[in-house]
Amino acid sequence: MEHILIMKLIEDGIVDIGKLVLANYKSIGLNETAAFIAIELFNRRRRGEKLLNPEKVSNDLGIPIEQVTQVLEDLMRQDLLRIEMVAGANGRESETYNLNNVVLRILVEYDKKFKTAAAGPKNLATTEEEIVDMLETGFQKQLTPIEVEIIKKWVGEDGFQLIDIRRAVLDAVKANKHNLSYVDSLLVKRKARTKDEKAVKYDSGQPEALKNFFDSWPKK
Repeated sequence: MEHILIMKLIEDGIVDIGKLVLANYKSIGLNETAAFIAIELFNRRRRGEKLLNPEKVSNDLGIPIEQVTQVLEDLMRQDLLRIEMVAGANGRESETYNLNNVVLRILVEYDKKFKTAAAGPKNLATTEEEIVDMLETGFQKQLTPIEVEIIKKWVGEDGFQLIDIRRAVLDAVKANKHNLSYVDSLLVKRKARTKDEKAVKYDSGQPEALKNFFDSWPKK
């Protein structure tokens, strides 16, 4: 079920397949060239190109056709790339391909990684790891790779502070809302509220502000 959901998120462009593959290609036995070709094939599928065309891949990526062909053969041998026949709306079959097993293998590696971490002593080197540990402890469940990517976005792009994330997680646990979307909504709402509060404040220490303040007093 999780696999199907993640593939749907990838097809809809919600999950960045490029970042996912680049962050994990070594763990599933790929080299850099194979990773870039896999990402290109994922992107072509998203654009609706169902037919595998090694020559176009070679031209677009600037990689020799012989190397592209070798990589595709290796991906098929590892069962990461599959060529199959599917029936169209008119009932006629046509050739297509998929790399669903690339995502599935990455999920398996994530699962192994988290199980190993849970079995041994915790050594949290980054803020993201600390947040993951905090959420998994509070929610009493293992986070998915997608949820981990959301946490990275909290820290790297959204700039949420660790203390604010801790508060939101605690509030979610208290409310028995054991899901990341609830925590995310708390963080977004509180950040917006803080921004609005700052916008309406003025610095009464500035001369002009003081002048306006005293000028507003009724004159005797």
